[in-house]
Amino acid sequence: MFRGRGASLPCAGRMEPITCTSTSAVRAIGLLAAVAMSGCAAPGTSSAGVPARVEPRSTTAPDTGGLVAMVDGKAVDFAAIRAALVESAGATVLRDAIVDARLAARLAAGGVVVTAEAIEQERALLLGTLSPDADRAEELLREIRLRQGLGETRFRALLARNAGLRLLVARGVRIDDEGMTNAFDVLHGPKRTARIAVLASLADAERFAADRTTRSFADLAVERSLDESAARGGLLAPLARRDPSYPEPLRAAIFATTVGETSAPVLDGARYYLVEVLEERPADGTTPEEARAECARMLRLSRERLLMDALARELGSMDGVTVFDRAFDAVTTPRGAR
Repeated sequence: MFRGRGASLPCAGRMEPITCTSTSAVRAIGLLAAVAMSGCAAPGTSSAGVPARVEPRSTTAPDTGGLVAMVDGKAVDFAAIRAALVESAGATVLRDAIVDARLAARLAAGGVVVTAEAIEQERALLLGTLSPDADRAEELLREIRLRQGLGETRFRALLARNAGLRLLVARGVRIDDEGMTNAFDVLHGPKRTARIAVLASLADAERFAADRTTRSFADLAVERSLDESAARGGLLAPLARRDPSYPEPLRAAIFATTVGETSAPVLDGARYYLVEVLEERPADGTTPEEARAECARMLRLSRERLLMDALARELGSMDGVTVFDRAFDAVTTPRGAR
């Protein structure tokens, strides 16, 4: 529910949520998750960096032969594992292929070229958000890729897709005073650390509050909270008052509650939550003028990501897509239509 910055993929293909209380790491995961992952070639480009041709899809069944492995002298061919592979990752790979084809067409129509340099810039951007230390950044990236199952082919495709989407949305990004103020607050303003518990009803929230007289908020959150933060006792990463990664009602509750105290139950949609404020870290003393370039860069990246996510969702629509391979029925047919 309250995942914070970029904790899961909001468009075609999904990455599993990553539990992380490091703000820089969560931001980096958000950049990595900005678009769909792919098991295909880099979208819209050839190895020379020119718009690639999208070959028409064949309506005939693919060749399912081919030796994959030998197990105690017995062959395992692709046909034996194909259905399981489709079931496991078919929806993600197919949706990414759809995004790739439409992205290639959009890039070609605009005369936009995704170069090798643009792809490497995406990788550098990701590493820079993970850690200022180059070795540590590479280590963290390896951990993320391992956890997300991103091999070299899919990772390069992801970077290329990010690069293509970023080029297409770049002209739509606006840097305004309100955005700069918000960015400054996130980067250099005071921050609060808090725990959250999400409950199904007001009665549950009131029982939680009553039990706080004898038990810790963290223990109760582990047992009762419906939020994914429950595993860590409801602990959230430090957040600023203007941080758009978190819902406004949550930020308001955290900054309106006295440090060391627990809020009253707050209604959010159909559920209630309570927050316990642990501490407040003061602003770091940086002036807006000193941070102007840094804030502008952060604001641009943030707004680019929102536009990239929206464009990826548009390109990943199943409208106008005809799937010929029946093996994909189970992963592309809406649940209610089966």
